[in-house]
Amino acid sequence: MDLQLTGKRALVTGSTAGIGLAIGSTLAGEGATVIINDRLEARITEAIQQIRQKHPHSKLEALIGDLSKVEAVKQATSRFPHVDVLERRSVWMAEWFARSFDQQG
Repeated sequence: MDLQLTGKRALVTGSTAGIGLAIGSTLAGEGATVIINDRLEARITEAIQQIRQKHPHSKLEALIGDLSKVEAVKQATSRFPHVDVLERRSVWMAEWFARSFDQQG
């Protein structure tokens, strides 16, 4: 499968376990740079190791924070002002990201 994601950046919230990890791994395997998110650094480190076992050349970035919190979302949009793919677990958070990106142009 070629989803043409090479050069694209994807943020997957809750991406250290379960379906979030599977989505992040799949996107990384398709060539996207994937932002792995969780509240705990140790879980992010473990998820990155798991993805790299399956996709050794994957491009992964860590984002520590609870993206249900406004301040964490502000920090995330500041650090990653451009995201091509957003896979999220919260409608509220998705609306906040959309507004934040729209305001940044």
